[in-house]
Parts: sequence; C-alpha cells; structure tokens
Amino acid sequence: MTTLSVPIRGLSARDRAAAASKRIGDALDKLTVDDISEVWAESGADKGVIIRADNVVLFAILTGDVAGGDRAAVEQEGHRAAEVLRSIVKERSEARRPMELFTDIAMAVVATLVLVLLCWLMMRLNRVVQRQLIAITRVRLRLNIAGFDFRPLVWSTLRRLVSLVHLLLVLFLFYLWLSYVLRQFPYSRPWGAQLGLYMLDLGLQMLTVLVGQIPNLLTMVVIFLITRGIIRLVSAWFHAVEHGKVQVGWLDPPTASITRKLVSVLVGLFALVVAYPYIPGAGSDAFKGVSVFVGLMVSLGSAGIVNQLMSGLVVLYSRAVRVGDFVHVGDHEGTVREMGALSIKLVTRTHEEVIIPNSVLSSTPLRNLTRQVQEGALLLTTSVTIGYDTPWRQVAALLELAASRTAGLLREPRPFVLQTALSDYYAEYELNVGSLDPAIYVQTLSDLHQNIQDAFNEFGVQIMSPHYRRQPDEKVWVPTQHWYDPPAREPAGSDPAEASDSSKGSAASAADSGPPA
Repeated sequence: MTTLSVPIRGLSARDRAAAASKRIGDALDKLTVDDISEVWAESGADKGVIIRADNVVLFAILTGDVAGGDRAAVEQEGHRAAEVLRSIVKERSEARRPMELFTDIAMAVVATLVLVLLCWLMMRLNRVVQRQLIAITRVRLRLNIAGFDFRPLVWSTLRRLVSLVHLLLVLFLFYLWLSYVLRQFPYSRPWGAQLGLYMLDLGLQMLTVLVGQIPNLLTMVVIFLITRGIIRLVSAWFHAVEHGKVQVGWLDPPTASITRKLVSVLVGLFALVVAYPYIPGAGSDAFKGVSVFVGLMVSLGSAGIVNQLMSGLVVLYSRAVRVGDFVHVGDHEGTVREMGALSIKLVTRTHEEVIIPNSVLSSTPLRNLTRQVQEGALLLTTSVTIGYDTPWRQVAALLELAASRTAGLLREPRPFVLQTALSDYYAEYELNVGSLDPAIYVQTLSDLHQNIQDAFNEFGVQIMSPHYRRQPDEKVWVPTQHWYDPPAREPAGSDPAEASDSSKGSAASAADSGPPA
C-alpha cells in the first residue's frame, strides 16, 4: 500500500489517490507483469517516480509523499509499489488459469496428507513415551518421602507434561499447514504471508528474550550446583550417623534418616528463595500474581500437613517410639515397621498394616511395650475371681503353678499374686508374670489361661465365681486345717491349729476385759 500525501497541479492528495485507483482498476485486467515499470521524472518543481503500465501513467510518487524526500528513498518506494502491483497482476493471472488452480489444490491436499501423517506418528510416539514413563516410574523410580509414595503424583505430572508437549506440537504443525495452504491460492496468499511473518516475529522475539536471560539462567545453574553439593555433603554426614560411623550425643541413628530429609528440604527451599529473582519473568505482574495465588493455596492447604510435621517432630525427637517397637495406640497395637514425617506404619499380629498420623500419636496415649523389656521385663497380668470357700493360699499356689508351666515367661522376676479386691461373693486375684517378647504376649496369655484352667481342674478348685440368691445354710469359710491345701505349702515352723487357738484366746481375753474405761 502506497500513501499519497501532497497535492499536485490543483489535485489534492485524496483526488490523486482516487484517480490512481480508477486507472489501476480499468487497466488491471489487461495488464501483464512485463507491462509495469517505474521511472524517475522531473517537471518543474515536481519530482518523483512514475509508475506506468506500458505507455499509460497509473500514478506518481512525489518527493513529498516519502519521509525524507531524497531521490533514493522515493525510488525505493516506487520500486516497492511496482513490485506490489506486479504480484497482484500475477496472482490475478494465475487465478484465471485452471491448471494453476489445480496445481494449488493438489499442493494443499498433499500438505494436508502430510499433516495427517505427522499427527498420526506423533500420536503413536506419545503412546510409546507414556508407556516408557509408566515403566520407569513403577520400576526404577523411588520416591517414598515421609511415609508417602509420590510415584503416582510424579507419573501424573509427567504424563500431563508429555500430553501438553504433544498438543503444542500438533498446534504448531497445524499453524504451519494453514500458512502454507493459504499461500497456495492467490486471493488468500496475503493471509498466509501474514501468518508466516507472525511466526517469524514470534520466534525472533523468543530468541531475543532467551539470549537476554542467559545470565540469569547461568546464575540459576550455579545456585543449583551449590545446593546439590551442600545436600550431598549433609546427606553423607547423616548417613554416617545413621550407620554408626559417626556418633554425636544430640542425634540418634534412628532419627538421622528423617533429620537428613528435613535438612535437605530446608536447604532446597532456601535455594529456591535465593534463585527466585533470577527466574525468567519473575518481575512481571503476572508472575507475581501467580506466586501470590500459589502461596495462598499452599498456606490454606498445608495447615494439616504442617500439623502432621510438627507432631512428627515431637514424636521423633522425644524418642517415644522406634522402628521395631511393639506399641499400643488407641485401638491398635503392633510392631512399628516405618516412621515418617507425617505418619508411622504398624503391622498388627493379624498381619494388617495400619497407618497412624503423627497428630494422633501426639494427642493419644501411647504404650511402648518394647521399651520396658529393654530395661528389664514386661509384666503381663491376668485375673481370676474365686469364692471365699477356697483358701487364698491355695489359689495363689495354683496361679504360680500355672505360670511355671507356661513357656515364654521369666523365672526372674518370679511370678507373684496380688489380691486386688474383696467383693461380696468372691475375692479377685491378679497374677503378675514377666516376659521378654511383647510381640507374642497375646499368645503367651492364651497359654497361661489354658494352664490356669488345667491347674484348677487338677486340684478340684472351682474357677466360676459364686453368686447367691439367698443366704447359704452354712458359713462360707475355710477351716484352718485346709489353709494349706495342695499345692500350697505350709511355712516352716508354723502350725495353723496353734495359730487358731491363739487367736481364739486373744479374742476371749479381750471380751473378758470388758469395754475400755
């Protein structure tokens, strides 16, 4: 497009443009490419380039129509206008020739087939890449952090990235196809050329931005390498503590692994804060808005995670539980198989895997049965209720006999019996025994209960607690001659009968003395 700005011989610039358009329109169907020419002409004060079609003057470009007004600039503008006019004539000529139109259509069809083939190949490639990602993620990748398996998250993220790259490549190929097809036809050729120029300008802009960001990218690479070196040094030191090669008073080997992960995360976050200003586009308003949005989402969504982490630190550094301990938490008991920053994993005696969040551990009483075994022995207790017509010495001896027959119980400390209650109908006896294996204490108690039943049945003692609907006809008591019924043993130097007579004499003398003055 050429702009006519100055008047000439009484014609305004608008009239000059209208007259030029009319002359071009009248001669356009008869023109050929070779008919168009440009020549420098001077007439008095008017100087410029005349665009002619054979011997017909179509329009003129004067020195006042071009910025600067020198002959070189005017001739350059005239040449450009003549070239534009020649391309228009050529395209109109091609549009009238069926063979040219057929060739253009064929080229467009070939380009379409190539596009379809490339899209199909990219779709197959996308599927192959997706399968390879699945295999790598499931077999080779190990991302178990704080007791959670992050492999599904990594797989989902990689799959979405690959799908996004595939979509962008398809859109790019479609853009190239559209630009090429539009350039095949005369009437749509300007649109295709405009699309090509837009892509070229976009590529140049991206390249310019990339070159300008090279110093920032180098700085980020240096920060990454320094951070990676620090994390490796820290990890090597904590690994040495974890395997007992280095000993420090404030850190135990079981807590070294979790501490190593926490320190690595903190170093990584600090490096991210340092590298933030060097991220390309970090100073733009859009990037700042996204950062604020992400920070808000993380703040709202991480409240529970932070609570779990803080609770995990309390549990971890209070040394309340270790991997391999047999613990009882709430309604669950089992052996600790794994400790993480967010939860611990228990395996129960029924081979069930129970995940207990650290927040539950910090707010629920935890019974560690293994810790007392390490310091001495774990006391197991069981209770029976026996009527008052059975000597308590006999009951205690029977319970101790059952304990001696049970495998897995310690002989030291010796089993002992406590009378925990004297109820209306029976006395309650509690047997205390020592054990070194809390993981099988349920089986040990089961064996002990079986031996208690056998011992009581062997000596004819009723375990079922009596309950009365009316007062018995006879007193429920134990005569002195039955105080040491088997398997109870009478202490050396004692006589139950003499003890009974002595107690009766003491009671009689107390009665004869009358009430105190």
